[in-house]
Amino acid sequence: MSAAYSVARAGSTVYVRASGLASMRNAPVLDAFLEAGRATGVALVCVDLSAVTGMDSTFMGTLVGHAQAMTEAGGRLVVVRPTEQGQKLLALLGVTEVVAVVPTGDAPALEFRDLEADPGQTPVERMELIQRAHQHLVALGPANQAKFAPFLKALEADLARLRSGTM
Repeated sequence: MSAAYSVARAGSTVYVRASGLASMRNAPVLDAFLEAGRATGVALVCVDLSAVTGMDSTFMGTLVGHAQAMTEAGGRLVVVRPTEQGQKLLALLGVTEVVAVVPTGDAPALEFRDLEADPGQTPVERMELIQRAHQHLVALGPANQAKFAPFLKALEADLARLRSGTM
């Protein structure tokens, strides 16, 4: 099952509830939403991972990128209530070094709405998001460099072929 995202906003705070598998398939939905939120003055993003059954590196790299962008803009992105397995995955890739994790808590009583499943990205835009996410992870340390360098190299080659129309 692919992750679904429900969101609510209270002033300059956005709450995101993720459920299911958070992966490169659905990271573009979250990416587009968070990008739009920053453009409209969001200062705090709380991402609830209590119902997430798994996460891949693209999803986690997307969180890192938005956490860093929020910090640069004077805001903050926090992960709330990750499962035990989720906490281990976040720590394994060093995400917890740049993304605050709050083990408990819940959003206030707000009306959540589901995000659309397709942000309308082209294949190139989707691959560029995957590339950016992994670049964010690689920047966290040498262990991630070793893990993701071959993947990034192959992805760059695929992107070049896709852009040139030979793929």
